[in-house]
This record gives sequence, C-alpha cells and structure tokens, in this order.
Amino acid sequence: MRKSFAYLLLFLLCFSVLAGCTEYGTKAVESITDTEFKATYESYNKTVSKKIPSIPDSILAIQVQELQFKEGKVTITVTDPKGKQAFEQVFEPGTHQDGYAINLDQKGEYEMKFAFEHVKDGKHLITWETD
Repeated sequence: MRKSFAYLLLFLLCFSVLAGCTEYGTKAVESITDTEFKATYESYNKTVSKKIPSIPDSILAIQVQELQFKEGKVTITVTDPKGKQAFEQVFEPGTHQDGYAINLDQKGEYEMKFAFEHVKDGKHLITWETD
C-alpha cells in the first residue's frame, strides 16, 4: 500500500512539474551565437535573453533580416542596467524585415529578450551589434 502511494505521489509530482513547462518547440532547429539568433520551426514558445555589455553613448543595432510566421506574437525588448525598458518592438503574424538602433546611454549590461509566444510555422534570422 505504501509503495503504491509513493508511486502515486511521484507521478503527481512529475506531472505537476511537466504541466508547468511553458517553453517548447516542435520540428525546431535553432542556432544562437553572440551576435545572431536564427531558427525554423513548426511551433515555438520560448524566451531567449542575451546580455549586452555597454559603455555610455554606444549604439545597439538590431537587424531583423528575416522574420516570418503564421500565428502568435514575437516581441523584442531591451532593458537598461537598472531594469528600465529602453526598447520594445512587437511583431504580429506575417513577414518582416527591419532595422532598429537603440542608444545605450548607461554603462553596464543591457538585456535583450526575444519572446516567441505560441508562434506557428515560422522562421527568423535576427542579428545585432554594438559600436
């Protein structure tokens, strides 16, 4: 009886942990480097963060070379070393190509986040650099 109860508790624990998993990708192939993030996927729900070291008055150039998807939402945000949002761009389904220049006016580490919310049938190639 105790053994069955222990297995039941273990099963419930594993199930509750797996139910809380929110990041997934099906048929996904991705590559993330220091200056590039590219992937193709059937479905994708993931947030990727990159730390960007900065000196005052430098520029972060983000180039969305290719972003294409049929469902979901993609958001790019940049926050300064104090946690204040310095940039946000939201993409709805479709095809996108664009470039953005963000002034990094503080010394320290900025954080750049790519949030893919329940994105379907997509691909992207996003690059960035600082001067």
